Amino acid sequence: MPLNGLPHACRLHLKRDFQRVIQGGGKLQYNGLVLWWRSGPGAEARPVRFAVVVSRKLGPAVVRNRTKRLLREAFRLNRKNIKPGTDLVFNPRTSEKLTNVHAAQEALKTLCGRAAVLINSSENEP
Repeated sequence: MPLNGLPHACRLHLKRDFQRVIQGGGKLQYNGLVLWWRSGPGAEARPVRFAVVVSRKLGPAVVRNRTKRLLREAFRLNRKNIKPGTDLVFNPRTSEKLTNVHAAQEALKTLCGRAAVLINSSENEP
């Protein structure tokens, strides 16, 4: 049975990685969601890495955890459409707009499109 989870290699873990992305990358906001991203030169060999940073201001633990799960699932479903070697850090500022996976996917695609880290569909066609 195939595993459908998010692989360990696709997650940001180290504090220095978070600092590099937040301090040295770009920043965009859309629909109550903040995206920091960074693509380094020669980083195409490693996979897209992802993290969600949630403040207690968002709400109780149930709301924070649901928001993180929705964003992780949206990333898992769309990670093949993001350029390899890109590091993404999401920070939801409100949970009202992220009510389901479709809303999270739409926000993720919009932010990644504005950041120009999406792979063009024409590149995938033979």
